[in-house]
Amino acid sequence: MRAIFTVYKRELAIYFRSPIAYAIAFALMLFMGLQFSYALIFATQANIQAQQFGGGQQYTLMTILGSVQLLTFLMFLVGPLLTMRLIAEENREGTLEVLMTLPMNEYEFIVGKFLASWTYYTFILVLTLVHAWLGSAVGNLDYGLLIGQYVGAWLYGAAVLAICLIWSAVTEDQLVAAFLGALSVLILYVSNWAYEYVINLPISGAELLGEFVRQLGVGVHYTETMSLGIIRLEDIAYFVFMTIAALFITTRIVETRRWRS
Repeated sequence: MRAIFTVYKRELAIYFRSPIAYAIAFALMLFMGLQFSYALIFATQANIQAQQFGGGQQYTLMTILGSVQLLTFLMFLVGPLLTMRLIAEENREGTLEVLMTLPMNEYEFIVGKFLASWTYYTFILVLTLVHAWLGSAVGNLDYGLLIGQYVGAWLYGAAVLAICLIWSAVTEDQLVAAFLGALSVLILYVSNWAYEYVINLPISGAELLGEFVRQLGVGVHYTETMSLGIIRLEDIAYFVFMTIAALFITTRIVETRRWRS
């Protein structure tokens, strides 16, 4: 644990000293703030019109203020940007071999770096709570929906960061790592669309294969459940498994590099 904490503290300090990390947080908050303002205006106008015409749809804030959903969608960009340098930079500068001579194993090294990136992502996620606080001043919040969205987004972020970390270990080029990470996350995100294509293929077992593709993606485990306030054990298990599996793969890759050196 001491080795993990040492790596974690070092990487977290780098995040909070990095202008790129602050630029990512600023851009996300600006983008989500604009979306929040537009949704708030839309909700207010819709409710006023509904009251004037004797009823109609009453828009609740948390069903249309999609700051958290927007953040999870943008993770195909944010995840690679937060992780692309973590191991690729060590490989490129030749410091990975030096770090591996310290009294720590590869798993502690990887977990420490992952936890630092997850902590910074959690910091950004917590900042979006200001939208819920502002929304509560003008409307009623659905706290069940709010908890489901934030728990799901937190676990979703962990899985995305762990997956992107694999590509940072594979290549020394940070841009290549970012591109491959973004591509991997997008593939998981559009699995529902792939499901519609696969089940219509003229092959035996197309429905079974399509369901496998659907369950492999994040849509069925976040978009259709947690983002709607539905917390299921199988969805939590999915994100935990994806995170642990990705960290395991990354550890094996780093071990291979160590043996070669």
